[in-house]
Amino acid sequence: MTRAENDPRAPFEQLADDLRERIKSGAIAPGEKLPSVRKLAEESGFVPVTVQKSLSLLRHEGWIFTTGRGSFAYDPESPYSPTASPVTAEQLAELKAQISELAKRVQALEEQQADRADS
Repeated sequence: MTRAENDPRAPFEQLADDLRERIKSGAIAPGEKLPSVRKLAEESGFVPVTVQKSLSLLRHEGWIFTTGRGSFAYDPESPYSPTASPVTAEQLAELKAQISELAKRVQALEEQQADRADS
């Protein structure tokens, strides 16, 4: 990817579009680490600030995630994938029920611990 001078899009959008297409096509595999900002800047001809802005956009859109180890393409099977279906009301209700049950179990364990400490 190199900067197209006649492209009306902002440079960071050009690079983001290129990276998005590489992720969609599988050229950057799900879970694969993206090249470093410096490497992407060298490959694309864009300055590092532009690369960072592109990565920020892709992060915001859900195409990548970033850790202390770098940026990675999301796995399409991941619930964080841009193509993932939203959580349904039923799924949310089930999660709430599970959390409620876990809270009751924790409370019972804490009461048992307190009873043992009092004995």
